[in-house]
Amino acid sequence: MSFSMQVKGEVARLPIEHQCCQQAELAALARVLGVVRLGKQKILVMETEAAVVARRIFLLSKNLGWKSLITINRYSRPRRRRLFTVQIPLMQQEHNLLQDLGFVDRKQHLMDTLDPNILEKNCCRKAFLRGCFLGSGFVGNPKNAYHLELFFKTPAGANEAIRALTSFGVNPNTRKHRDGYELYLKEADQVVEFLRIIGANQAVLQVENCRVIKDMRNQVNRLVNCETANLEKSVEAGLKQVAVIEEIQSLAGLGVLPPALRELAELRLLHPEASLSDLGKLLTPSLSKSGVYHRFREISRIADQLRKKQSMVKRDGTPNN
Repeated sequence: MSFSMQVKGEVARLPIEHQCCQQAELAALARVLGVVRLGKQKILVMETEAAVVARRIFLLSKNLGWKSLITINRYSRPRRRRLFTVQIPLMQQEHNLLQDLGFVDRKQHLMDTLDPNILEKNCCRKAFLRGCFLGSGFVGNPKNAYHLELFFKTPAGANEAIRALTSFGVNPNTRKHRDGYELYLKEADQVVEFLRIIGANQAVLQVENCRVIKDMRNQVNRLVNCETANLEKSVEAGLKQVAVIEEIQSLAGLGVLPPALRELAELRLLHPEASLSDLGKLLTPSLSKSGVYHRFREISRIADQLRKKQSMVKRDGTPNN
């Protein structure tokens, strides 16, 4: 089972509480999944491949005292799947249920946007977002990436979700598709906050756990990379110093170096991979990293002098004494 379906399963099993929240959640499900089928009887039809979502719709309508019917169709092409269809007659007890869901006004005129009263309370806005996620939401596995999206058929539905999200401090990105509108979140904090809003507490813990593991892994990688870079720099510097010392040895021998510099040069030849700090500890008496660095600068200066002297000898043709 995908992480997204795990979250939907958790959310779909949350207790159904206040009537206003039930109406808001069902309104969201109708917004993203529903179509009105006309005929002898007007019917609100919602289709989903998720059994937990179909069951949630059925329970919401039952708790509101509405009659509903679930049918299951099985398909083998283009892939094997089950499609759950929930049908709710809109006229029950001589009352239009679309009015309770906020889609029509008191004069039974269809409205472009939901009745503001449906999303007036914080609890109702949470229920609305929960319904949007159950009907058309997706959340990626936090082990791979942080990504959550909601899909809407109409700009009105997308705008309603945006207003509900921003009221909780969540600011989604929007993207228009050929067949609808997508709201998506890419930041871990925003994804966690959305899951917290809709009541997916187990999913929040999973995401936070993945965040901790990722942060620890990234920190370890940074430390390893830093150590590797420092080691590479140390080895590279050591090899350059060995080359300078060997050049002095070939030009005039290490005897031209003062005793302190000669001791350091001989240690470097014995330990080409050692750091400056390690070399300093091998000296008698021991020397700080800074002191070792300055001695190598002096060795380099002597090498430059010998190199210039050798160049002058070759240019003048004078034998080297």
